[in-house]
Amino acid sequence: MRKYPLSLLKDKNIVTFFDFWGKTRRGEKDGGDDYHLLCWHSLDVAAMGYLMVKRNCFGLADYFRQLGISDKEQAAQFFAWLLCWHDIGKFARSFQQLYLPPELKIQEGARKNYEKISHSTLGYWLWNHYLSECQELLPSSSLSPRKLRRVIEMWMPVTTGHHGQPPDRMDELDNFLPEDKAAARDFLLEIKPLFPLIEIPAFWDDDEGIELIKHLSWYISAT
Repeated sequence: MRKYPLSLLKDKNIVTFFDFWGKTRRGEKDGGDDYHLLCWHSLDVAAMGYLMVKRNCFGLADYFRQLGISDKEQAAQFFAWLLCWHDIGKFARSFQQLYLPPELKIQEGARKNYEKISHSTLGYWLWNHYLSECQELLPSSSLSPRKLRRVIEMWMPVTTGHHGQPPDRMDELDNFLPEDKAAARDFLLEIKPLFPLIEIPAFWDDDEGIELIKHLSWYISAT
């Protein structure tokens, strides 16, 4: 995980991905911390996904084998990487202002009224309107950058729409501030080296591969 300079972490005017929460204990009376940072929550979920593939829970390794990734370690790393994206919508200022821990840098003064939009849809919007242009975030592949983006685009509704239904596609949103987008990008860039074996199969951009992803992604998303 990125080692920000201590001076940067202490600067109250500079927001890093360590200033975004992912889960809170609001309304719960028993034990636990008040909140869990978004970066740690995302990695926790990724770790569970990794183990699920390694143990072939719900046939996940079998699905990836059908998708051309027969090496279980490689499949597990791809699934874990994909799950790191699942809550990127929570980087939105509209989501963060729902709870304002005093230790974090998203303070009360930044509050404004936003249209109520699910973090699943916010995450999908962030991919479509910002992160998809950050080529450095994407895994290795023999595909051209344009084709690689097109392939990863097929997986984004699977990971961002992880609450039982696909995210909505929207064009006009103002829920993210520039520092929110930058924090999401920084996080995704820093976790990428954790998954060195990922290689996106070139046939995923063929007609056969596209149809296979459309079919099997429904089962994978259900896990």
